[in-house]
Amino acid sequence: MYKTRRVSGALDLIALVILVAETVMALFIAVGYGVYALLDSDSPELSAALAAVMAVFAAGVGVFAWGFAKHRRFALSGALAWQLMQASVGVWLLAAWPLVGAALIVLATAVTVAVVRRLAAYGKAEAMDVS
Repeated sequence: MYKTRRVSGALDLIALVILVAETVMALFIAVGYGVYALLDSDSPELSAALAAVMAVFAAGVGVFAWGFAKHRRFALSGALAWQLMQASVGVWLLAAWPLVGAALIVLATAVTVAVVRRLAAYGKAEAMDVS
């Protein structure tokens, strides 16, 4: 029982670190697109739009990371959806950049396992409360 809690705690910590890193990277990309929009003379509108989309993604992943850290249930579905999107990008990148694609898939898998374990724990707790 205690070993399961240690493994689950370590997996939760790894997933949280990954979610925070994804938030920081998305924010960095948003800022990069914003700077590029200011410097681009051909199509600054496109760069500004991409900056806005990445800022929304960064905010969303940040909220999910915060919720995951605070054990909030709402964060699990968003974190899972983000990881599925990341894994699909990883599969797409396998042909062009195999190491990047494999890394995205591995990171998405780690967070997905943590999310599913936490969902299963919520299900067990609710089952015990009902009976």
